This record gives sequence, C-alpha cells and structure tokens, in this order.
Amino acid sequence: MNLATMQFHSRALGRHVTYTAILPDPVRHGPGPYPVLYQLHGASDDHTAWVHFSRLVHHVAPYPLLVVMPDGGLSWWCNAGPRERYEDFVVRDLADHVGAAFAARPGRAAIGGLSMGGGGAVRLGLKHPGRFASIWAHSSSLPSPERLRERFGLSAEEADADDVYAIAERVARLPRPSLPRLTFDCGTGDFLIEENRAFHRHLGAIGLPHTYREHPGAHTWEYWDLHVREALRQHAEMLGVTARP
Repeated sequence: MNLATMQFHSRALGRHVTYTAILPDPVRHGPGPYPVLYQLHGASDDHTAWVHFSRLVHHVAPYPLLVVMPDGGLSWWCNAGPRERYEDFVVRDLADHVGAAFAARPGRAAIGGLSMGGGGAVRLGLKHPGRFASIWAHSSSLPSPERLRERFGLSAEEADADDVYAIAERVARLPRPSLPRLTFDCGTGDFLIEENRAFHRHLGAIGLPHTYREHPGAHTWEYWDLHVREALRQHAEMLGVTARP
C-alpha cells in the first residue's frame, strides 16, 4: 500500500490544489485499472485527515480501490462564486487529474465522507448519479432547506442548487437502476443525529431507496474508523471488486 500527495491546477478554483491518494499494492491486486473512491473530510480537517486520524490505509488494503482524498477547506463541497467552485473541482477537475495520473478505471466511482464531507458525499453523489455507483456518509451535515439558507445567507433560488432535500426529490424521479446505492449512518450521541433522522424521514416520504443506520457513538474518529469498514464493503460490492485477504 502506497500513499501519494498530488498537486495540480484546478480550473474550477483558479489555483493549485492538493489531494492525497491511497494506491493499491500492484503485487497484491495487479496493475489495475482500479475503481476510485472519493473520501471527503470534515469542516475542521484537510486532505490528510483520513490518513492521520483513522486506520483507513489499513482497512482499504485488502481491496483493489484507489482512494482519493481532496482538500476542500471549509467549502461544504459546494460551488460558491466564480473562484470557489468545489463541486466542479471534485466532479470535473479532480476526476480528470486522477484519471491521467493513476491507473484509474473509467466509469462510475464511489464517494464517502464524514460530517461536512458526509453531507458533501450525499449531495454530490445524488446530484451526479451517473458518476457514482455507491454513496456512504457518516455523521453527515444534512441541513434542512431553511437551515441551509440561514447558514449561508442564501435566497431560496440560490440554495436550490445545494439543497440536498431538493436534490433528493429530483433524483427520486429517476429510474431505479440508474440510482447510486445510498447509505448513511450516525451515532446516537452525535449532535447531528436529528439532521440525519430528518433526512431519513424525507427520503422515506419521497420514496428514494436508501439505508440509514444508527449506532452507539458520537462525533469522533473512533466512531468513523469503526464504521468506514462497513462503507468499504458496500463500495467494493457496488464497484464489482472483492477483497483479497
């Protein structure tokens, strides 16, 4: 298992950006190409967080997955203005660079994350269903439309592009085979538990297939490190790869 730190110029952001990648061991998994998992960090972290604060490198070692962890700052993984277009950065610029730099398999990828990154994974995964086969988010920030407008001072029209409730309603009208598999979880002691429960109820009301799980735990790396292992199993299944013990 190897780690790479990459820097390139993003057209969407108008500057150089950095990401970390976990590379499959070619001796163990062959030369590739490998399916890609985009793993997003939370609001207080950066592109190194999943490597430094969890055992993700260890957990993903049995899988032939290329794990890409971009730096999103405090962007909430949204497009905001002409030079803060983090959604475009992830789904366009980053994907292009990963495809050129590594033995990345074309086609649909997986996406996951925690907290701010969990909300970003759900929103980006649902907003771009043709790009992602699997979504798994932990302890996600999933604000209601009203809370989203309050948080960022947006008008109803401006908030619509980033409103995960509205995005889910649009996606629910798509043919079922084209939908990504969506799972999200939250600790019962997490301060975001009610946001997750409310979003779960909304998905049920609009008939969008998903899995929601609650476990003992809080907004901690101990919780995320435990449950990211379940996420990896789903991603591998949906991307058509198996673990090699």
